[in-house]
Amino acid sequence: MSEILIPLPKTSFEKLLKPVNRLTDSCVLKSSENCLYTLCSSSDNSVILYGTTQTPLSVDDLKLNIISIKKLLTGLDCLGDSGEFKIVKNENHIVCKSIDHSSNEENYFKYHLVDDNIIKQSPVKISNIASLSFDIVFEISTSKMKQIISAYSFANEVNKIYFYTKDNSVFIEIDDKDMQNTDNISLMVSDSFSGNALIDPIATKIEIFKLLSSSKSPIKVKISNNPKVFLFEIQEDENTQLKYIISALVK
Repeated sequence: MSEILIPLPKTSFEKLLKPVNRLTDSCVLKSSENCLYTLCSSSDNSVILYGTTQTPLSVDDLKLNIISIKKLLTGLDCLGDSGEFKIVKNENHIVCKSIDHSSNEENYFKYHLVDDNIIKQSPVKISNIASLSFDIVFEISTSKMKQIISAYSFANEVNKIYFYTKDNSVFIEIDDKDMQNTDNISLMVSDSFSGNALIDPIATKIEIFKLLSSSKSPIKVKISNNPKVFLFEIQEDENTQLKYIISALVK
């Protein structure tokens, strides 16, 4: 098999892999025209992550079975941030290089891929995600995200977060309506929304915010009532986008 050059900046590669690694240890990266993407899930399939990053040139039929994302990220960290970055795929491994043309210094590492069917893939298809329609859309700023994480520390005996609208704004409440005598907290997280108001609160597991909290970008929230799912969308940079899908709770 001939070598395949993957035209991808190191920063975009890391911004795609780091969030994935917070959800799972392994993933499969694939290419479609000018896009490198992965579709993976948590161990219990409760959270689905669809991550994409655009490439400057088209790469066809690429597949990288990465058994240890953490190890690959460690190798990328060892290369540093200076110099020209290159990824080359061979038959059963990739070679990541950092080349400093001014000093003729070349650093690289070889990372071996695993065979197909070893890594568990998400049961959800990309077409299922694309077919979702949403009833309400709003944005949570980075400052509001910090408030939510602090609120979770306050109401740490419960694991549900309820969303509802009031006076054209979106509010959250960290609580558990099925439990008695629990500490709870309510916050306004967005002063506007598009779509339909949430008259009846809709809840999901607050653990999703642990995955979202590391992002330095605002989070777009989309909620569907049929099926009852949340989609949290983050634009990490101009090329890299993350979409987290999690079901709403029945109660």
